[in-house]
Amino acid sequence: MTTSPTVAADDAARFVAARWPDLEAVALVSLLDPGAAREVTLSTLVALRRRWSEVVEDGAPTATARRDLIDRLAAHPPTARPPDHTHRTGRPTATGPDDLARPAPPADPVHPSLRTAATDPDDPVPAALLDALAASTRAERTALAADVLWDGDLAPGTAPVLAATHDRMLAAHRAARAAAGRAPDDARLDADLDDLLLRLARAQPEPPDPAALVDDRTRRGARRTLLLAGAATVAAGAAGWALLRRNGAATPTTASPRPSTAPTTAGPDDPAWADSSRWPARGPLRADLGIQALVARAGAGTRLLWAGDLDDTRVVIASSLLGERADSTSVRVWTGRSGAAAEDLDETPLGFDAVLGVTDVVAVGVERADDAALVVLTRPTVESARFSPFVRPTSSGAVQRDSRPIRLRNGVGALTLRPWGVAGRLACGAYDGPPVAPRAWGDGTLTSLTASPLDGLLDQVASATGLAREDLRGEVLCDSPVVGSVLDTAADSPTGGDGRVVLSSVRLPGGGVVRRLDVRDDGRSGRSGFLVVPAVAVPAELADAPAVYRLDDDPPGTGRYLVVVPGGGSTCQLLATSPNAYPVSKVTPMKRRTAVVSVVNADDAAAFRLVVRDAGGRLTYRGVPPVGRDLLGDEDTGWLGLPARGSRDTVPVLPNPA
Repeated sequence: MTTSPTVAADDAARFVAARWPDLEAVALVSLLDPGAAREVTLSTLVALRRRWSEVVEDGAPTATARRDLIDRLAAHPPTARPPDHTHRTGRPTATGPDDLARPAPPADPVHPSLRTAATDPDDPVPAALLDALAASTRAERTALAADVLWDGDLAPGTAPVLAATHDRMLAAHRAARAAAGRAPDDARLDADLDDLLLRLARAQPEPPDPAALVDDRTRRGARRTLLLAGAATVAAGAAGWALLRRNGAATPTTASPRPSTAPTTAGPDDPAWADSSRWPARGPLRADLGIQALVARAGAGTRLLWAGDLDDTRVVIASSLLGERADSTSVRVWTGRSGAAAEDLDETPLGFDAVLGVTDVVAVGVERADDAALVVLTRPTVESARFSPFVRPTSSGAVQRDSRPIRLRNGVGALTLRPWGVAGRLACGAYDGPPVAPRAWGDGTLTSLTASPLDGLLDQVASATGLAREDLRGEVLCDSPVVGSVLDTAADSPTGGDGRVVLSSVRLPGGGVVRRLDVRDDGRSGRSGFLVVPAVAVPAELADAPAVYRLDDDPPGTGRYLVVVPGGGSTCQLLATSPNAYPVSKVTPMKRRTAVVSVVNADDAAAFRLVVRDAGGRLTYRGVPPVGRDLLGDEDTGWLGLPARGSRDTVPVLPNPA
């Protein structure tokens, strides 16, 4: 399959943005120099970008990038740095005439910014571990970094090198604890080592747009200077180093974060906001080391998007490469009580883990002790959104919605409400679709696969409308056999038996009626095939009317329709509603209350009229069966994340109801 250059470029950009952090992390530990680490990372990804099609064809771009980085680290020349005159005290030593005759102290292999990051007046362990790293060979540092940051993805033959490095670190750990008057605690080595790597991470500013840097270097084919100066807060990429893969690692101490929704990098008009894979972390707790470690443990490519407290609930939202879909964002969520340590947060099982169709909106439902919240993240220039949690089918067959405004500040907003179900729908910018929500909120909608069709419909309507199930009245309008080939005319039937069709209806307190068809064949494909037709709202006066559903075109150009008549019949026929009644089907015998009817040139008809006769030839039904309105969607709008027509820039600026 051929991929267009535009699609290939977009895929490469997303890969660069996702993989830059853990590649640069290994380079930083290996070289102990932020500038050199950034240059090696950039050159690695530029080389990969230049042969992206070939790499994708091989099917392992991450492994290819890692191997190339390790090769470049091994070949990188030693960093030239002035001798260290601080003698690890942080204060320059005085020099006199006698000092000129003494040999110059050896150059410190560690960049001063990393020395500063590892210095802690209350804990000598980080500096001691950094000294042990500096005393190791580059190959040893690379092996150690890959083991921690890439979850053990090591090159063959590196196990002995890693063992030697671990022994050196353990000795330094014991010596530092002894110097501080503490007893040995070998079990803390992993946690303290991870703490050191997080400290080093904080010393390295995140590039504002990794994909843009790679594209620029690729186009120019020349070296460019990367500015590393300036204050920088670790954002999603830097925090996304795949650190702390070990469960139970202690949470490092960190200063209290400053409450703010402002981005840590990228101005409000920066192109990075167009793609969530390039967003910096936001939220009051974005710089919390424990939360950064929590997200890092989730795997390479997982990036922190937002972290903070919503009243009594602590929330962490991250994007993930798992299940990555084009033009979409896969999401992971952790929650706990307000003020809880990162290790005490629990990941929330999600019903569907992605926002589909756009890359600049992330919306997540969060369960709290007494209610729920919706968190919306988008571009800083978007000022408002609207959310509709439930639908309301009416007696006329319409599906109505009430929506609530959400005021966004710097592209971040939250709305407090009760948990919603399968009909929750967000309008934000160009997005018109469902937010990501906890799986528990939609559990009832899955019963159609395991419980009776009527139970499944009752659960679905309750979830979509927010009504209690006991307030709904359900009825099976038709439970009838159907020809066994209803779902697959090509498969051989081992039994030649019948399938089954169930037409269920649910009546709401306000008079609205929702119907659904559940279809099963005779198991001719080797297992029971089934079809659950989307639930629709129909006018109350047509609650008992027949249902007609187009199954497929078999053969091509011939529409195959399932006809379900709750009152039963002997024969049925479909005729176009046009004056000449063409196209028209043959008169088809019914199997009790169902039939599968074929219509040649079915696409030529705007709609069909159904004619049903009993065994005596008497007319029992003649009319156009109701099509109904989709229970979950609104007319002329998209669903499941597809952008709605005319939705861009139409959301009004409204005050925050909270």
